[in-house]
Amino acid sequence: MVDLPHPDPRTSRPAVPIHDPVAGAAQLVRNIAYTFVNPALLEHALIHTSYRNEHPECAVDNQRLEFLGDAVLGLVITEALVERMPERREGQLTLLKSQLVRESCLAEVAENIQLGFALRLGRGEDLSGGRKRPSILADALEALIAAMFIDGGYEAVRPVVKRLFSDLLQEAATAISELGDTPGALSAGVANWKTAVQELLQQLGHQPPTYTVVSFMGPANMRQFRVQATAFTDNDLLTGEGEGANKKFAEHVAAGDLYQRLLTMTGRADADPMLAAIIAGPTTRPSGLRARPSFVADIVVTMPERAGSHSESGPEQL
Repeated sequence: MVDLPHPDPRTSRPAVPIHDPVAGAAQLVRNIAYTFVNPALLEHALIHTSYRNEHPECAVDNQRLEFLGDAVLGLVITEALVERMPERREGQLTLLKSQLVRESCLAEVAENIQLGFALRLGRGEDLSGGRKRPSILADALEALIAAMFIDGGYEAVRPVVKRLFSDLLQEAATAISELGDTPGALSAGVANWKTAVQELLQQLGHQPPTYTVVSFMGPANMRQFRVQATAFTDNDLLTGEGEGANKKFAEHVAAGDLYQRLLTMTGRADADPMLAAIIAGPTTRPSGLRARPSFVADIVVTMPERAGSHSESGPEQL
């Protein structure tokens, strides 16, 4: 929870956000559906170096846990990919793993579980937006994974990580299925199309695109959405379209279509054979690897009441 103090009329300094790390940590454990046997490990994982630097009485930060968590996360993701894609070669799996454990993916997972609100940051880091900084969120997620690993072992942390990364793993499998063996397509196709098109428009000096559901059909359990992504470029209006079994998937597909139209318009695709291969491929575009759930509640599972137990609530996605 975030509370803003009443501004002091005698000073022009901006109001300083006050974060309750205890409440944030309590919400975090509810979101990940894991109860720590040793709560001190959770507290350790949430201490950023900036907080330790400002508090001499604090003897630890989460850097060592981050190092361990990186290895644990890599093992869980590797296992998940091997189980999901038995037909894929080592090189392809290695590339997918590197995409799934990159900073941007970890930061989004951290945002989904509201990890930023539980962090203990130094005052300067907090004021400069550290709770939303991708590098800090990604490192803290790895530290959190390490804390669960030390607390309960691999069998305890494994289902939690798989659940948190389930959307990303599913989209990875979908992307690979759609891309097939198009030359160079694997590397280019695993990009997050929504982020890519927004960044490209920003580079060109334009506003982010808008997404509109133009139609949907079918019964509730088999609904098909059609989404249009629209961007204004100077005096031109560019659109991309996509379809999917849910709105989020259709938006990613539409963003990919719009991204490639922008590349063609600016001549950038001709300079990159990998992107040219994607544009020349099938019209059904990959959705990308980085999920962005609309609601945190989608992944929140009720905490077990018995203290010291490890919850594996919710269906495992593999």
